Amino acid sequence: MDRVQKNKKNAVLVIDSDPAGAEKIKSFIVESDYRVYSVGTPKEAQKIMAGKKIDVVLLTLRPPYHAPEILITTLQENKSDPMPPVIVILESFEEEVVAAALNVGAVDFLTFPVDSRELIRRVGVQVRMLTSDSDPISNRSPDRLLTRLLGGLYSRTGTSERLLDRYEKLARLGVGSYGEAWKVRDIKNAPPMIYVAKIPLSKKLNAKIEKEAQILGRLDDHEGVPKVREVIGVENRKVLIQEFVSGKTLDEMIEREFEAKEVESVVIQLTNVVAYAHELGIIHRDIKPSNVMVTPDGFIKLLDFGAAKELKEKEFSATVTGSRPYMSPEQIMGRSQKRSDVWALGVVMYVLYTGMFPFYHEVEKVLMDMILEYPPSPPSKFNKALDPEIEQIILKCLVKNPENRYLDAGALREGITHSFPGYGATILPLY
Repeated sequence: MDRVQKNKKNAVLVIDSDPAGAEKIKSFIVESDYRVYSVGTPKEAQKIMAGKKIDVVLLTLRPPYHAPEILITTLQENKSDPMPPVIVILESFEEEVVAAALNVGAVDFLTFPVDSRELIRRVGVQVRMLTSDSDPISNRSPDRLLTRLLGGLYSRTGTSERLLDRYEKLARLGVGSYGEAWKVRDIKNAPPMIYVAKIPLSKKLNAKIEKEAQILGRLDDHEGVPKVREVIGVENRKVLIQEFVSGKTLDEMIEREFEAKEVESVVIQLTNVVAYAHELGIIHRDIKPSNVMVTPDGFIKLLDFGAAKELKEKEFSATVTGSRPYMSPEQIMGRSQKRSDVWALGVVMYVLYTGMFPFYHEVEKVLMDMILEYPPSPPSKFNKALDPEIEQIILKCLVKNPENRYLDAGALREGITHSFPGYGATILPLY
């Protein structure tokens, strides 16, 4: 246990399995007006909290990311007092991990490299919330924190929260760098209709929200893309209201082994959506199973066009964006193009046919080096029954040089259907 800093009013507990990492976090806050403790595990943290009043907990999550809900729940075990607010710190941003942490009670998150001033501000906000409001327990909830961050975007009616007194929040669907996505109900419609509201953290993201709405509008004729209802403005911020798609994400379903015909059903539908976008000069840039929704009858919709880009007269986008295991070499280098989406489709096919990633490592830099430098293992190594022609199609999607891949998703679809004329002809329910 660390020696308590004297003459400090509020206490911060740092939980980090890496002693060097804990010392680094401590060094950021030790000169501020706080007492500081550090431990390696939530179980050790329990002992500290049993005998000391802790005002803020800093919980570092290091890869491989253990379930944050288990870690945070462990902190609460055998503790009769209210749980202090927990700020999680990640080595790199992972939407699913942040969402899981917030859903079980974390109030905020940061990613490395941590700015010391920003860390002090976040801790200070939580301390002030504890001392300035009459209901400290509710102030610690993630909904309360985000209500403060988003200012007047919400108005309260009873126990529910409403957007512009029209869209009632029902459930948080996801957390991203832009803000949040919520399942909402239009209470002024008879009968009430369900939608998704994408709510930005800042008016600086207005252009991003409007661009996504514009791109979705251009893709409106395709059934594999969610429909836009409207973009509403509240206190200088734009909020996108779009179709709610009922079902499960492909990411939730790939734990089980798919039959070959089931894989075909998903692959051909997904390729069709991306091919339609490519025909209009739009690249998605974040194709991955968690962005693919599968309806109960087996139809798929490609979600989250927040990273999408209209290429127009340019042939590539000079922005680094996407999800690492699905990013192509040129995308890592900030030169996304249609062939980058083809790479991502190849990764999805590889995962569906084998249950493995073609490239994966817990350390992000190593993963990027693998994508940039090393060839993928043949998928038949993990699936002995894989048709050799399918294997060649997948490997062509994963060629390092984009010039040697399929030109776009339309060419990929043509390559698949030329070799397998009946590929994906039957849409199959997957659950």
